[in-house]
Amino acid sequence: MKKYLQAVAIWMIIIPIAILNGALRESVLIKLGAIALPLSGIILSFCIFLVAFFLIPKIHSCDKKEYIAFGVVWFVLTNLFDLSIILIEGGNFTDLLKAYYFLDGNLWIIVVLTTLLSPILVAKIRKLVD
Repeated sequence: MKKYLQAVAIWMIIIPIAILNGALRESVLIKLGAIALPLSGIILSFCIFLVAFFLIPKIHSCDKKEYIAFGVVWFVLTNLFDLSIILIEGGNFTDLLKAYYFLDGNLWIIVVLTTLLSPILVAKIRKLVD
């Protein structure tokens, strides 16, 4: 259980990074036009991977299944967090699903896939598992 709490604590570091990324997009990147939204998704995905790269190895003695489970937990928490913000702002579940539509430049699907896969990818890259 301790390992999962550590994984959740690492995921919580991603929240302020995502908020800062949104602020960067709305205050700076938006001036770039249509590229702002996809660029923001790429930046956030990169930041999520970096957080995982530096912090996932701090959770000791994990096996492959646990790293996969950490990613699933992060994926679920990310979507629940995003849904809660959408609901607070007066939206609904359909608005969450709209974020997965990438043809308009929204790379949210890449962000959540990065969240899902980063723990196991980092474990493999850092040779924590085979």
